[in-house]
Amino acid sequence: MSQIGDAAATDRHWRSGALGGLVAGVAMGVVLHGALGLMPTIGALVGVETVLAGWAVHLFNSTLFGVLFVAVFDRAFFDDLRADVGGCLSLGVLHSALLGMITGGLLLPTAIALEGATSLPIPTLPVPGLTAGFEFGAIIAVAHLIYGLVLGRVFAAFTLAEGAVGWLPFDPVDR
Repeated sequence: MSQIGDAAATDRHWRSGALGGLVAGVAMGVVLHGALGLMPTIGALVGVETVLAGWAVHLFNSTLFGVLFVAVFDRAFFDDLRADVGGCLSLGVLHSALLGMITGGLLLPTAIALEGATSLPIPTLPVPGLTAGFEFGAIIAVAHLIYGLVLGRVFAAFTLAEGAVGWLPFDPVDR
């Protein structure tokens, strides 16, 4: 591939990662807010405890994490995995699992401490008590899984010819 072709592919990968992160963030956010009502809590991390602020913070971070996906996995070491849709899905899931551990285990507790809170307000689901913490964790895990699958699929759709989605009105390799 020529230098110009390499630059165009690299640019397409960065844009695909950002768009994939944004779309995946919407899908994940629907789960987080629909099942747990977490958007005000996410907004509170920047001092504005509203649904709108929560969505803004969440989508901004989701887009950045999509770009981080490209920074980490757009390397020769991962070429075989990025060569097909299944590999892109696998990388997306790996990426979101790592993000879940880092954000949930380090960044979120740090942000909560900086805001002066002593714990994350875990909403109780249909059965309060012992199962609420488990249900909360399970929903967070499912939300991250959805993020990874959507990120990987969008990335594949915009970077692989065979990853194209039929209803999109363009050819992936021509972008």
